[in-house]
Amino acid sequence: MSRWQAESTYLGRYIGSGAFNTLVGFAVIFLAMWAGFSPSAANISGYAAGFILGFILSKKIVFRSNGNLVKESVRYLIAFFGAFALNFIVLHIALDKLELAAILAQIVAAIAYTLAMYVLTRFYVFSPSLASKSTRE
Repeated sequence: MSRWQAESTYLGRYIGSGAFNTLVGFAVIFLAMWAGFSPSAANISGYAAGFILGFILSKKIVFRSNGNLVKESVRYLIAFFGAFALNFIVLHIALDKLELAAILAQIVAAIAYTLAMYVLTRFYVFSPSLASKSTRE
């Protein structure tokens, strides 16, 4: 399989599993907003709900990793917080500077998170080169 075919396969699986995880996360976000949570609190709630589901889907379905569970979990946590920090910054820029409606701001922030998380999980969390280093240690 060529490098481009492999990347396309990863992207396809990432999009499919991400769509499911996104539905779960947005359901929590919008239910929390409907219940009176602030956009920020709703955002935190939604991403917290999708954290474990996202790790399992990425490890088992998207990247089909056989790497060390603990090491990948720690790297996933780091990647998650990095992507979520970007999400939170984009959310606040969209709300405060661009004055977008809360729902549109949540969508824009989710796009930033999704792109960052793919890059981080593909090349950092479940990187074959990091997995091979783990097995040699």
